[in-house]
Amino acid sequence: MASEVTLLLNAHREGDENAINDLARIIYPELKAMARRRTSGSGMGATTLVNETFVKLLSGGDVTASDRQQFFALSATIMRRVIVDEVRYATAQKRSGDDVALSEDQVADESQASAEFLIEVDRVLTLLAAEDERLAQAFECRYFAGFSVAETAESLSVSERTAERLWSNARSRIAELMRDSN
Repeated sequence: MASEVTLLLNAHREGDENAINDLARIIYPELKAMARRRTSGSGMGATTLVNETFVKLLSGGDVTASDRQQFFALSATIMRRVIVDEVRYATAQKRSGDDVALSEDQVADESQASAEFLIEVDRVLTLLAAEDERLAQAFECRYFAGFSVAETAESLSVSERTAERLWSNARSRIAELMRDSN
């Protein structure tokens, strides 16, 4: 499947209009499984997350990834943005007092704390990316996209052992950055 994804990405880049539809058909189940792992218990469903990810991937005009690994790494980045944007929107709506239908989970104090935590994680992840892009990518893959160690390794084109080390180092650095900001 990896080579098929790469071939379809190349065909899309060369102007094949049908390639992106074929690509979507192939990778949708994988993205949906990843989104399910990330969205369990949150206000956003897996289908919404995957659909928003596709819209953002395609709205930039051209998918810039040249192979399966780059595509899934790019998807992880976009999933992060979608999740954080949704949290920011829900938090802003709650604060503004607008009449917005939020689930009880979203309105609960612990949900608010969780939303603020997620926004803080996003903020310090941006700082980490400025220091070490690879650590930030590993964290993004594992935390925001819900990738396994193997999926993270594949997305970053590294061994599983390296992916595990990157994940461990990223978690430590994120925790350190969060402590320093308090």
